[in-house]
Order: sequence, then structure tokens, then C-alpha cells
Amino acid sequence: MSVLDLLNWVQNTGWATGIKESSLLFPIIEGSHIMALSFSVGMIMILDMRLLRISFRSETVSSIMEQLMPFTLAGFAVEMLTGVLLFLTQAVKAYGNPFFRIKMILLVLAGINALYYQIRYYPKMAEWDRTATPLGVRIVAVTSLALWAGVIACGRTMAYEL
Repeated sequence: MSVLDLLNWVQNTGWATGIKESSLLFPIIEGSHIMALSFSVGMIMILDMRLLRISFRSETVSSIMEQLMPFTLAGFAVEMLTGVLLFLTQAVKAYGNPFFRIKMILLVLAGINALYYQIRYYPKMAEWDRTATPLGVRIVAVTSLALWAGVIACGRTMAYEL
């Protein structure tokens, strides 16, 4: 069985067809996906702006992270769940769409970027939290902003291509 055969089978299951053909369920899932994306990426942008010292300069990074992470993770979880559901309703078309593939690559890179920050800079945050943000942290923040802008652009473009 090829990948396309598997994707064709998945998108033609009863529940995937039911979601796709529902006059309420598909729009609710799609709207939830966009709202969760806005929510989670919005929180990430606030953190990135603080890391760049563009906003919230009087607040420590640790304070901002502590306040935003629960909301960011919740939004990301809803975003991923709804994204998978949307993919499964049009799996063959999405898989063949170059914007979908680029979006997936950018999502993986954004995850690697966040993981790099968590491993490399987060453990030493107490050393620089109230002083100048290290160059590497600023590079991670700019990279994060660029990657998420790319994810959003590809997602919107992909929607017009399907």
C-alpha cells in the first residue's frame, strides 16, 4: 500500500467524510484551528518580542514565560488536533500541495528552534533575565517570528490551493 493509497483510504473513512460534508462540523473545526493558531502564535510573539526587548521591558522573561506557557501550550494542542482533523478530510490534496509540505517543514523547524532555546538558554535564564538578552537568544526570537510568519503564510495560501 502506497502513501497515497493510505491517504485516500483515510480521507474516505466515514468520520472524515462526515466532517468534510457537515455544514457545521467542518467550519467549527476550521474556525477553531484558526483561533487556536492566533492564540498560540500570539503568545509566542509576545515572548519573542520580550526576548528582543521590544516590549514588556520592565517584566522578566521568566515572568512572561510563566504567564504565557499554559495558554500557548493549550492553544498549540487545539491547533494540532484541529489541523490533523482538517488534514484527514483532504489528505490526498493536502499531501500533494507544496504549501502544505513547506508548512510542515517550517513547523518542524519552529519546534527545533523552541527546543534549542529550552536546552541552550532556558537553564541559564537567571543569569541574563534582568540584563541584556544574549545575542543567541535574540537570534532564536527572530528565527521564531520568521518561522511562524512562514507557517501562517503557507497555511493561508494552502487554503486557497485546496
